[in-house]
Amino acid sequence: MKSLFLAILLLTLYGCDNSQNQSKPSVKSENKEQMISPYFGFLNQQKDSLIALPMDQAMESPEKYNYVIIEDQVSPLEFIQNKTDNKESNGRQTAQNFANSEGSLFTIKNEIKSGDFGMLVNQSFVNEYKIEPFTKVQHETSPEIKEKLEKKYNRKINKSTTIAVLKDKAEFNLTVFENQQDSALAVFSYAKEDQLINLDFPATYDDISTWRVDDGGQFDNEAFQVLTVLRSEIGVSFVSIFWGAEGYELNFYQPKKDKFSSAAQAYGYSSPL
Repeated sequence: MKSLFLAILLLTLYGCDNSQNQSKPSVKSENKEQMISPYFGFLNQQKDSLIALPMDQAMESPEKYNYVIIEDQVSPLEFIQNKTDNKESNGRQTAQNFANSEGSLFTIKNEIKSGDFGMLVNQSFVNEYKIEPFTKVQHETSPEIKEKLEKKYNRKINKSTTIAVLKDKAEFNLTVFENQQDSALAVFSYAKEDQLINLDFPATYDDISTWRVDDGGQFDNEAFQVLTVLRSEIGVSFVSIFWGAEGYELNFYQPKKDKFSSAAQAYGYSSPL
């Protein structure tokens, strides 16, 4: 009887211990940082500091932005303080008025060789998006691409220019179509083999201001510039600046099927004094 009791006790203890072991699956610790929406800022003349531009979405936690992308450069970033403007400020969001401007102030850790504007991101963004080198050019778009564009938009091209070429021979083209009555249209395109991704700039034609204030009804290739090209799992994205007579517009564009759409946008006032 005693032997039977001991056997039952041992089986019970083994069963409990085995159950406890099975209830403790191996847990892989994951502390992956969530990607946050990019923000834009303008640099000082020394290119060692940056002030975030006001955007529709308020910068609630500036300390989370620990990297900045400036053209083809990536640098660690450190939030310093939220500063107010002073009586010397002329209201311009430019390097010349940097010391007098308001906004979230950051220090740029690495030496920056070129660039006046930066896109503020976090580590998760840097892990996912890699800078894609490109070469700025200025030559007429190939007949094959122009034919595709005319067919897609069902209107004649006035002028089409290749403005950048990537290492894999993909191209960025800027195309202005002929006006249809008062309908004006410019299109920025990414073209690689059979792939064509477009960013449309429709506007109502005006001989003074069509796409930008005081543009004289012309879409200026120098006014719209690609600052940075990035590649990720979703494809090619880019940062651009669109200059106008009174200021500038910064955008981070991402591909969605055959169109680019803005994932982050900011405006800066820089009208000449």
